[in-house]
Amino acid sequence: MPGSKRELQILLKDFGLIINIYCLYQKIMKNKYNWLFGILLGAIFLFAWLKMINWQEFIGYFKSFDLNYVLVFSFFYVFAYILRSLRWRLIMKPIYSLTILQSFGLFMSGLMINYVIPVRAGELAKSVILKSKYQVRISKSLPTIFIDKISDLFPIILIMILIPLITVHINITLSIIIAVLFVIFLFFIGFLFFAVNHHQKALKILHLFLKVTPKGWRPQFEMFFENFVGGMSIMQNRVKDNICVYTFTLLAVFSEAIYIYAVFKAFGADISYTQILFGYTLMNLTYILPTPPAQIGSNQFMWVLIFSVALGLNKDLTSAAVTFSHLLTSIWIFALGIISLLALKIPLNDLVSQKELKEEIDA
Repeated sequence: MPGSKRELQILLKDFGLIINIYCLYQKIMKNKYNWLFGILLGAIFLFAWLKMINWQEFIGYFKSFDLNYVLVFSFFYVFAYILRSLRWRLIMKPIYSLTILQSFGLFMSGLMINYVIPVRAGELAKSVILKSKYQVRISKSLPTIFIDKISDLFPIILIMILIPLITVHINITLSIIIAVLFVIFLFFIGFLFFAVNHHQKALKILHLFLKVTPKGWRPQFEMFFENFVGGMSIMQNRVKDNICVYTFTLLAVFSEAIYIYAVFKAFGADISYTQILFGYTLMNLTYILPTPPAQIGSNQFMWVLIFSVALGLNKDLTSAAVTFSHLLTSIWIFALGIISLLALKIPLNDLVSQKELKEEIDA
């Protein structure tokens, strides 16, 4: 129990914030138009991809495919997420000291939910789990997740460096994608620096959102904004930790690229690791943009756009590679996500049930 009435009020307000956020979340999930939009978006991408491939050649690539080779190298894909979970654990350290297994479990649970639900619900789920299991306030943990996501955009710098070093055809579509990602990166970095160096001004800007929220929600959101903006300075004056964060990010990118390189080599592709590093890093960055459920359709289309149109690989070979890779990585994500939820003793129902959260307050 909290040691004072004030602490109890703060605790109840924080739980109230969870309920309010989940009310919004449930409205999004119940809105059939959001799901229809996601399915329609996936169908458009899938149709465009299917029109590109020659089925005979596509199937032919699987006849000489080396499965065992790829399965071994798929551990580099998992290792990339271990590195990202360690990065988030490092960012979280001043707030709560997670064990390595706890951070990996939370990270994979969130990733699995993100994979299924195209509204970034997994990020919120991580905060809810932290709140319910470890009493970490949502307004404290969300800034760490925000900073973690900004770190994922850092490799856009790597893309800019690699463009003049490799043979790549940048068409209008790719130019737009790279430009949009770079603008998003600059926006988030700009907001982060602004929030850290101009705390009160950042609060005033965020408080503008209170005008469009119901009056009953405003006290919770006002406290949330204050804690959120305050939490943005969590990496301030942590030079060594900042270096480690971006080192983890780059190592994760290199590790994933090794796996993708192995996938293409298993299908007989003539491609360098540097080209794979460019292509998959760009592919990975596009995940910050809206995607269909489980990225079905968008993954296939974007791989062909990047690896075939930009890097000159055969589109049927690329299609075979993305089909297999998408299937294998989905198995890894769902398997590790479910194991993580079981290990953390979090029923999936609790992450989408407002009733469960209300029961926590009453307990």
